[in-house]
Amino acid sequence: MRLPNTIFALLTAIFSAVSLADTQLEMSVTPFATPKFDFDKGGQASLKNIQANFSLSHNIYPQHNLGFNIQLARESWSFDSNPWKVAQPWQTLERISFSLPYRYTTSSGWIFAASADLSQNKEKGAENSDSWLYGLNTYMAHSFSPDLLLGFGVGAYHQLDKTTGFPFIIIDWKITKDLRLANPFAVGPAGPAGLELSWGVTPQFDLGVGGAMRHFQYRLAADNAVASKGILEQQYVPIFIRAGYKIQDNWRVDAYTGVAAGGKFTFMDKNGNELNSEKAKKMPFFGLSANARF
Repeated sequence: MRLPNTIFALLTAIFSAVSLADTQLEMSVTPFATPKFDFDKGGQASLKNIQANFSLSHNIYPQHNLGFNIQLARESWSFDSNPWKVAQPWQTLERISFSLPYRYTTSSGWIFAASADLSQNKEKGAENSDSWLYGLNTYMAHSFSPDLLLGFGVGAYHQLDKTTGFPFIIIDWKITKDLRLANPFAVGPAGPAGLELSWGVTPQFDLGVGGAMRHFQYRLAADNAVASKGILEQQYVPIFIRAGYKIQDNWRVDAYTGVAAGGKFTFMDKNGNELNSEKAKKMPFFGLSANARF
C-alpha cells in the first residue's frame, strides 16, 4: 500500500509538531490472526492481519482539541476450499483511513465532538478511485462526576454502494477503584465503538472483556473470480478477553483472544446488487498490540 507524496509531507509536518506544548502523539501496531474456521456451506479459511494506528492531538486552546489520525491495515487470507468454488475468492485486502476529530469541552463538564473520516478499502489490484468511503460522526457527552462520563452520538457514512447511519453510546464509568466500563474502540466507517469491562489487578496490569459490531466493505479487483470490480462486505461481532501490561507510563502491550460470532461475507456487483452471501461459523482470533504515547 503506497501513500502519495503529499501524505508523506503531511506526516512529516505532523511529527515535527510533537515537540509543541499541549500536543500528544500515540502510535500502535497490532498483528492478529484467525486460525482456520468453517463456512456454513463447506470450506475453510484463515486470516493474518496487521494494523497500525497513528494519532496526533493538539489543544488549540484549553477547551478546544483538534486531532489527525491514520490507520493502515492489511488482511492476508488463505482458503482450503470454499463455498464459491474458486481457488481464491479474494486476494489481500487493504485499508487506509484518515480522520480529523475535533472536541470542545465546556467548563461545566459537557463535551461536544465531531470527526470527519475518509477511508480507502480495496482488494489488492482494485482501482483506487472506486474504493473510497467517507462520512462524519458526532456526539455529545457530560461528566456527571469525576467517575462517570455518559453521552450519545450518531454517525453517517457513504459506503461503496449506499449511505448508512447508526447511533452509538459514549461511556466511561469508573465503577470502583479498580473496575471500569468504557468504549475501547474508536467510532468510524467500520461501525460504532464497542464496550469493555476492565479490572485493574495492579497499577501495571489489567484484564478486560468486551465486544463490538464490525462492518467493512472492500472494492474488488477487475480479475476477481467471483465479482469483477464488485464489492465484498464483511460483518461480524468480535467478543474478546484482553490482558494489558503498562511497561512505563507511555508504553504498554495488550494481548487479545476471543471469537467473532455472526460472521457473514457478501459479494455484490459494482452497483451494489447482491450476488451471493455466505455465513461463517465461529471465528477464533488472537493478537498482540504494542502502544506508545508521547
